[in-house]
Amino acid sequence: MRDVISFPAAPTQALIERYLVHAHPHPRSYQPAKLIALRREQGVMNRLYRTERELILRPAEAIAPQVQRLSMEQQQRLFGYMEARRTSFGFDESTTYKFYLLEVAYELRHLPRTSQPLRAHTYYQLEELLSGRPFVLHATARSRH
Repeated sequence: MRDVISFPAAPTQALIERYLVHAHPHPRSYQPAKLIALRREQGVMNRLYRTERELILRPAEAIAPQVQRLSMEQQQRLFGYMEARRTSFGFDESTTYKFYLLEVAYELRHLPRTSQPLRAHTYYQLEELLSGRPFVLHATARSRH
C-alpha cells in the first residue's frame, strides 16, 4: 500500500474542503494509499486526508438507500457536496463515481508543491510531504535519486 495518493483538484477544491468529500469517475486503476492529498493550482498541497468511507454511486440515480448506513453528518456532507458539485463543476450523469468521505489528517503549513504541473494522479511518500521542503518529488521520481 502506498503512503499518499495525490489528485489534481483545483476546480473542485473549495467544495472538497467545505464538505470533506472527494469524487472521481469509477473505476480507475489507482493503487491503494493510506492518505489522500489534493493539489490546487500550481500543484500546491495544503492538507492530507484520511478516508472515513468510500462509496461507489451513480449521481443520476436515487442514492438515499445506499447511504442509509452513514451517520447523519456524513449523509449531509455527501448530499451537500453532490448538490453543490452538480450546480458548479458537474457530474457526467451516465457515469459511476467513487466518493471518498474525508477527515483531515495533517495540515501542510509549508504548502509543498510539485516542481511542475501534473494533470494526473501521483503517489508520494509521507516523509516527503512532511519534510518541510517547498518542492516535493513524487514517489517514482524520488526513487531515482
